[in-house]
Amino acid sequence: MNKLLDRSLKKLLIYAGIVLAFSIPVYYITISLLLRYEFDEHNIIPSAEDGREDRYLIILAVTVLTVLFFALMLAGFILLNRRISNRLWQPFYRSLEQIKKFDLGRQEKIMFGETDIEEFSELNHGLDRLIDGSIAAYAQQKEFADNASHELQTPLAIVQSKLDLLLQNKSLTTEQYNIIEDANRALARVTRINKNLLLLTKIENSQFMDRERIDLSALLDNNASLFATLAEGRGLSLETNIRHGVEVEGNRILVEILLNNLVTNAIRYSPEGGKIVLSLAPDSLTVRNPGEVGLKEEQLFRRFSTASSQSPGTGLGLALVKQICGRYGWQVVYRFGNAAHIFSIRFSA
Repeated sequence: MNKLLDRSLKKLLIYAGIVLAFSIPVYYITISLLLRYEFDEHNIIPSAEDGREDRYLIILAVTVLTVLFFALMLAGFILLNRRISNRLWQPFYRSLEQIKKFDLGRQEKIMFGETDIEEFSELNHGLDRLIDGSIAAYAQQKEFADNASHELQTPLAIVQSKLDLLLQNKSLTTEQYNIIEDANRALARVTRINKNLLLLTKIENSQFMDRERIDLSALLDNNASLFATLAEGRGLSLETNIRHGVEVEGNRILVEILLNNLVTNAIRYSPEGGKIVLSLAPDSLTVRNPGEVGLKEEQLFRRFSTASSQSPGTGLGLALVKQICGRYGWQVVYRFGNAAHIFSIRFSA
């Protein structure tokens, strides 16, 4: 039974209880007056003991009959109300179930069933317009990001080549060299953002459909030296605790991107001299790195959001991690405890 009906029934029961409580003395007084009238009419004078017995019998009869009729009336009303409510609200629950299953990323239009209830029919038409508008806006946004990313590739490559040519000029002063280096670093960040946007678009457009059984243990072992070198360059150490024989099903390129983003994220947010721990169990992958303050959990996996003001990054690395995990039904979880950031990926059974 729906919550609205529950509240209505509770109010009805309270009201019925109040009416029942007040009706019993009213019935008693009324019947007592009628009985006294009949006694007077026929000149019957009952004894005090008979009068008490009559009062008790009247109270008992009135109470039993009143409670019985109220119980029958309430039971019938509740059963009738349930049947009517279930039939009336059935189109609403069907629409609600379809809305719960709706995924904007799939861009699948919802087909609401026809109903002869005018209010629910108007609700379905309104939801149709709302969902159609959301799908159209989402598709335009995806198309814009895809086209913009592709169009930016060529001018970015041209700017990069021009900057490289300038760096080879022997007449550059130290100040000019530093300016070009700053421009190079900014351009490199824009290039990374562009590549990540392209990758996100490809994932959303299902361009990485092929799957295979991946030996995740071997993949981590092979990349451990690369991760260790990257960590040493930032004054960090890397410790691995890898269970052998762990396999997952997915696209190898996406799984490697997921691992690279998680580890580079840990390196970026670790203070110098810290230790990063990479652990692999049969059902989970965990990356732990030291930290002083927890990251902003509400912004961790949002695009172009910075989880920390200390090292902003591109704002797309963890968004890619979330997207890849969602593709394969894995769960990515972040927590902060004992002065450590902990990212865990739990593989589906």
